[in-house]
Amino acid sequence: MAQIDHHLLMALMDSIPDRIYFKDREGHFISVNRALKDFHNITEDSAIIGLTDFDLFLPEHAEEAFADEQQVLATGIPIVGKLERENMQDGRVTWASTTKVPLRDGQGNIIGTCGISRDVTEEHQKAEQLSEYTQALADKQEQMDKELALAREVQQALLPQSYPAFPRGASATTSALSFSHRYLPEGRVGGDFFTVIQVSDTQAGVLICDVMGHGVHAALVTAVQRVLVEELQIYSGEPGIFLGELNRRLHHFFEPLSTSMFVTALYLVIDTLTGAVRLANAGHPHPVHICREQHQVRTMGSDPEWPPFALGVSKDSVYPTEEDSVKAGDLLLLYTDGLCDLGEGKDLTPDDPRFLSLIETCSRQKGEAFLEGLLAQALEFAGSEHFLDDVCLVGIEVERLIGS
Repeated sequence: MAQIDHHLLMALMDSIPDRIYFKDREGHFISVNRALKDFHNITEDSAIIGLTDFDLFLPEHAEEAFADEQQVLATGIPIVGKLERENMQDGRVTWASTTKVPLRDGQGNIIGTCGISRDVTEEHQKAEQLSEYTQALADKQEQMDKELALAREVQQALLPQSYPAFPRGASATTSALSFSHRYLPEGRVGGDFFTVIQVSDTQAGVLICDVMGHGVHAALVTAVQRVLVEELQIYSGEPGIFLGELNRRLHHFFEPLSTSMFVTALYLVIDTLTGAVRLANAGHPHPVHICREQHQVRTMGSDPEWPPFALGVSKDSVYPTEEDSVKAGDLLLLYTDGLCDLGEGKDLTPDDPRFLSLIETCSRQKGEAFLEGLLAQALEFAGSEHFLDDVCLVGIEVERLIGS
């Protein structure tokens, strides 16, 4: 019966692809299966029985394996699923998942060890390749992050770093107009842009734009716009002509692109002598006029609906100039639609009473305090911690009218 059991055990061992071996307390092989012999290119048991790992492996692996076996002999605690690097004497390097348990006699005494090693070389190589790919991707992402951070700095530098005074030469405290802005790109860079132009000694031009989409491609268009605005200074006194020329240049720039692009824009000119305001619109939200003396918040412009054409869509688009006016103490708010696109059923339109109510809530504040308060009110209304699109706000405080 014992012979039959031994025969069955050996038949089972030889049919298993994992390497199975038994060793005495000194680490000599006393029994091995076929998989282990094949692994070492050995055909007969006699060629391996009595050998140790020091006869088959380089010292760095043999010493570690022997130390593990001595630990199992001393503690009786198995070592399960240890990943081992096997350095062969013939130069091969393989990887194995090894389990070693104590080998006991009939009385329970530990007389050696039993080990099972599963070849995981292919899996380990794939894991190493994946790790290399992951690291390469991480390095690439780090480089992209650095480039985006630089692009963000460049884009911020394209925005006004200081504002002109009116009349020219006035100090910041005596200027007829004071300006403030907040720019919150949805990502590292965005597609919103604004600038303030000194049209004349007493006239200020303010342009605000929103490029379709956001991210790097939109940011590149804002850089182009900055260059075009510099070229169009001679038209800055006439809002409709200014937008018409900007439209023609952008259409020429967009025409060869494979993807459709457009830019919404609003341009207005304020005369600090009289309070007269002239504005032209290209598919952009109209300005909000806060009349503090009348305790009124209204949309500036004859048509509260957005005009149907944006910049870059058609080279022959015409942008009529509208007229309005402001008084000392008033505030004009120019903004991009990210302020209204709040998502989850909370979107607002520029003529929505709820939107004007949000602005009215902050209307007693001035400058940066007003803009910060409005951003906070909008996020609170949306029940969110961030905006879903780029947001650009420009506040124009009419401190006084020179003609008065």
